[in-house]
Amino acid sequence: MRIWLEYQQHYRSYNLNIRTLLWHYCLWQMGAAIYGLLFPLYLLAGGLDEQAMGGLFALSTLGMALTAIPAGLIADRIGRKRSFVIGALASLIVAVLRASVLHLPLLRLLHFADGAFLMLFMASYSPFVAENTNAENRVHAFSLGAMGMLGAGIIGNYVGGLLPRLGASLMPNLGEVNLYRAIFLVALLLMAYSCVFLLKIKDSAREQGSTLAGKWTWPDASDLGFLWRYMVAAGLVALGAAHFMPFATPFFRRTFAATPGQLGLIFSLTQLTVLLATAIAPSLAAKWQPIPAILFTRIISLPLLFGISTVTSLPVAGGLFMLRSAFMQMSSPLETTFFVSHISPKFRATANGINNMVMSSLRALATYSAGFIITSAGVFSGYPATIQIMLFCYILSTFFWWFYFSPRRK
Repeated sequence: MRIWLEYQQHYRSYNLNIRTLLWHYCLWQMGAAIYGLLFPLYLLAGGLDEQAMGGLFALSTLGMALTAIPAGLIADRIGRKRSFVIGALASLIVAVLRASVLHLPLLRLLHFADGAFLMLFMASYSPFVAENTNAENRVHAFSLGAMGMLGAGIIGNYVGGLLPRLGASLMPNLGEVNLYRAIFLVALLLMAYSCVFLLKIKDSAREQGSTLAGKWTWPDASDLGFLWRYMVAAGLVALGAAHFMPFATPFFRRTFAATPGQLGLIFSLTQLTVLLATAIAPSLAAKWQPIPAILFTRIISLPLLFGISTVTSLPVAGGLFMLRSAFMQMSSPLETTFFVSHISPKFRATANGINNMVMSSLRALATYSAGFIITSAGVFSGYPATIQIMLFCYILSTFFWWFYFSPRRK
């Protein structure tokens, strides 16, 4: 109850910009959760395998990587609102096209474009929140964004899991591929409606002061030093996670023969546990400070990852997946706050772009690698192998978080 009142108090303290962005984020993520849950199944129904999926996911993150720095520079120049609107509307159009075709070369082009437009939106998100909050309520703003995404994901995943069965009973002759396309229409309508909220955002005075009009900017030496250390520690998580997380839906589908309803339930419960964990993250950081809290969540997740790669029961694997996600995502708002708090305000979007470029490059490499491993080794050997790679990367990341940032080392 105390945590609820704490978040309620902080929400009331935010300006219209933050509240509006949170509402957009929630509605968009609700539609995106339905879309994201079923899109891998749509590809499987269309005759594509994990290697093809890995290539598509890799191209999406490659698009993010190649446009990360330009997106940060553009976001600094044109402003946050325009970046949000252009990025969201373009991503929506690409999502419509992706749901309309199964031609692999065209899907590759669309996934690359999706990553590029998504990066334009992401380049402004953290700087926008930092510019519209203060040190006292900033971590709660990032937590509220994460919680809104998760709450919307709970609803979206659960509804997405139910819709195929409902659609099949109402339209039995539609066919599997067309059934998924009909469901995507529901998701796309939610995403389209969410864009209306972006039009209500106003450029803030702090944003105008931190944007160098007509002048490209580059982080200075101290910013680059921090960026390097942060990207080593966080990049290993990105490299490891992308070996498995984009393939979580086909993993449960192929390994345990999970139905869409079971998949929806697993991912809904997963996001519910992540939401609860994210809600207590600021309290954990206040008690322990951010770095010890991040280290704690990393260490707890390691045995859970090992368990996912070895168990043979769907409920047990789903439960371990749920707990791993909760502990890893618990630290996400802490990491974001830690990052923006150590970067000079005038360089935040550009530095965020550099960070996003590196993270996206690593994810692109990992998703392509994982797709090749799964297809080459087979479902029952390939998926455990990718999870073990993820575990190894997490162990290295935990070490570097301690080595570079631990207050005790300093």
